[in-house]
Amino acid sequence: MSTNIKAAFLMMLAMSFISCNDAIIKTMTETLGIGQVLFVRGSLACMLFICILKFRKMPVFPNMALSRINLARASCEMCATLCFITGLSLMPIATVSTLTWTSPILSTLLAALILKENVVLLRWVAVLTGFIGIALVTNPFSGVFNYVMFLPILAAAFVSCRDIFTRRIPAELNSIYITLATMILVTTAGLVISLFDWRPINLHHVFALSCSAILLSCGFFTQINAVRMGELSFISPFAYFGIIVAIVLGVIFWQEYPTLLMFCGVALIVISGITITLSQQKKRFRAFRTT
Repeated sequence: MSTNIKAAFLMMLAMSFISCNDAIIKTMTETLGIGQVLFVRGSLACMLFICILKFRKMPVFPNMALSRINLARASCEMCATLCFITGLSLMPIATVSTLTWTSPILSTLLAALILKENVVLLRWVAVLTGFIGIALVTNPFSGVFNYVMFLPILAAAFVSCRDIFTRRIPAELNSIYITLATMILVTTAGLVISLFDWRPINLHHVFALSCSAILLSCGFFTQINAVRMGELSFISPFAYFGIIVAIVLGVIFWQEYPTLLMFCGVALIVISGITITLSQQKKRFRAFRTT
């Protein structure tokens, strides 16, 4: 089996883990505060990773894990998580998951407007297609639209920055430390927020959040390894598998049936994201050939 095929399977597995974690978190936010959920889940996840490190006789937090690039990545993940979880507590899981996967579209737009990069016509068409998809999913001219729909889109912007930092982290830094740094920052943010909204917690909550912590830890770790192992142009389409899992979970647990309009929007966002990623990889390949 080729490295890319392995990375693709890892990416689909990671998205399944993360989507199942999202379902648990959405359920927990019905009775617990958002900060409280992040703090409890994060604490359990951190303890899990520390136990793994101790078992493997590895240092808990080496100096390399405190590098600026790793902390910058963790900060982006923290901001993305806060926006995503808040949106998840207020909207259907399929809608939040879909809008979060607009990160390639936003990356292209920001690169053109802020970094003044030369964007080819195909990518501009893909960006326009993506925004049409966003409009179909959010349906801003209906009574269903709510401004909280901007939260997962903001999360997507932070995800774009996170992925850029992930690719620049030195290969010798173990993925466990990349994940642990993220967990620590998210947990800290959850602690601060929970101080203003702490609610009664029982064993059921602890058990559910323990499962969430395991799923999220496995998802992050698997996703990082997939990104570092395979070619982004090959594995990127498989990341959208998470949308399918989210739709299925929404139907099973909350009877959230997507409309035909939303399905069309999801399709346009996926096509747009894949087109942008493939176009970017071709651009890098041409640049490599000319050097």
